[in-house]
Amino acid sequence: MASNIDILLDKSGGLLPGGSAPYGALPAFTRNDVYPFRIRVLERNSSGAYTDAVLSSPSFSLGIGDIGSIPTDGQFKLTTTTGTSNAISFNATTAQVLNAVSAIAGNVTVTTYGSSGSSWIVTAATANTALSFGGLSFTLFPTSAIQINTRRAPTASVYAQQIISLGRSPAVFANAFTSVSGDGISLTKIQDGSSTTNETYALSIGNDVYGGSYSLAYGGYSVGIDYNQTAVNVTTVLSAITGIGGNNISVQSDSKRGLIISFVNALGLQNVSTALTLDASGVQVYNWYTSTITMSTSEIEELFNEAGTDTITPTLEIEMTEAGQTKTLLQYTSSISKDLILTGASVPASLASYYTAAQCDSLFISDSATNVNAANRSLKSSSGVTAVNYGGRTLLNAAGSTVVSFSTGLALSGVMGFYGSTPTAQPTNINVVSGIIAVGLLASGTTYGVLPTSPYTVTTLTSVSFGTVNSNDQHYRDVTVIGAAVNDVVLLGLPASVSAGAIIQGVVYKTNTVCLSCTNADNGSISVNTATYRITVIGY
Repeated sequence: MASNIDILLDKSGGLLPGGSAPYGALPAFTRNDVYPFRIRVLERNSSGAYTDAVLSSPSFSLGIGDIGSIPTDGQFKLTTTTGTSNAISFNATTAQVLNAVSAIAGNVTVTTYGSSGSSWIVTAATANTALSFGGLSFTLFPTSAIQINTRRAPTASVYAQQIISLGRSPAVFANAFTSVSGDGISLTKIQDGSSTTNETYALSIGNDVYGGSYSLAYGGYSVGIDYNQTAVNVTTVLSAITGIGGNNISVQSDSKRGLIISFVNALGLQNVSTALTLDASGVQVYNWYTSTITMSTSEIEELFNEAGTDTITPTLEIEMTEAGQTKTLLQYTSSISKDLILTGASVPASLASYYTAAQCDSLFISDSATNVNAANRSLKSSSGVTAVNYGGRTLLNAAGSTVVSFSTGLALSGVMGFYGSTPTAQPTNINVVSGIIAVGLLASGTTYGVLPTSPYTVTTLTSVSFGTVNSNDQHYRDVTVIGAAVNDVVLLGLPASVSAGAIIQGVVYKTNTVCLSCTNADNGSISVNTATYRITVIGY
């Protein structure tokens, strides 16, 4: 948690020097940090000096955000005594707003208001007819509010109007401020007396002490001391207490406003059984109104996203409500920066160590024991055959023949195999798919489409006889082709000799079945006897 943000405000409005703004400027904030805010309200007295303002049960609200900004997404709803409208988009057109409002308010008109794109005027259709809308934020994002104001009150000759405006809520907001007294005066024993140490107390005087007096008591005797007395004066006062006496007490100023009080001389180097006590009821202490603010909301993230920077400058606003009256005491351009250390941050790994070029070169030396040939720039297998010729940029097989060259590109020589298949020499006079299967790029035993996007190809050889086909007649034969489906493409491989005038076609008309047709386009009858046909079906 960050240190207190102490803000001194003029009751008439404005930031006063002092607290966390000694020169009139508040410190910058950091995203995800938590800040205890403390507010003091001052006013001038009759002599013109600032003193704590006399307030009657005030309440405070603090917001940080962009004034005048509107939601960027989501929907809202409007309400009347008759019901709730349908959801309305944050950037709805007048027609869309009218459609939603008419369902709950009857005959009205809607026009745009201003240039924000998220404000509309609703006008009653008849004079002296009141309008009274309420608003529901529904799914507006970032978190937003619906402002509804009466622009014109209805009279016998005036048509009532209400303004409906969407405005983004503060990215950070707090309205639970508690009245507390500031840091006062306290007394703490910081060291017990012994044969080697003096009994010592620390009197702390807080920065919020501004007047009055406190009392110190010892052995039934007490003395009053003004809150701002020096160490020398306090020494004199305490020395006059019966039981202490002169020269038996030492008072020194600490590094702040406090005092260090030690028993010395006749009361030193021993445990002092009589305690030194404090009564601070007469001290006057400033009063603060406090609340804890967290700079971690989705709306803060949205401001960073919209700005596209690591630092944003939203407005910090503080308002006070007293006796039913609300007054804005401060509007200040604040600064919020992104934080570097995020939740889940971890220690980076150490920088990896690498060999230098010289160290690498030194490892590649002529060494028959490790099969390194630095002169010819090659590595050999345990049998003495060169396996890697990094000078010539080649990889060699067990016989010492080049199988891979990578000097100007990647070139493979000799046999080839993929995915664990047996290396195969370059296929010749073979179906393309079969060749690819042979070298292992495609798995065997699986069907493949041969056209773009076709999922499969199936084929079969079958003997078919169409018999005698009369002129202008057709004969049909069904052939089983497992895997064929309706709408697939059918290719036919015809036998070496087909009767003149015969037109042979094929079509898949049901699952796993191809229908072959033979049409006689001649004037006389023809015989289409038994022959072998290649039927190939390509998945559609």
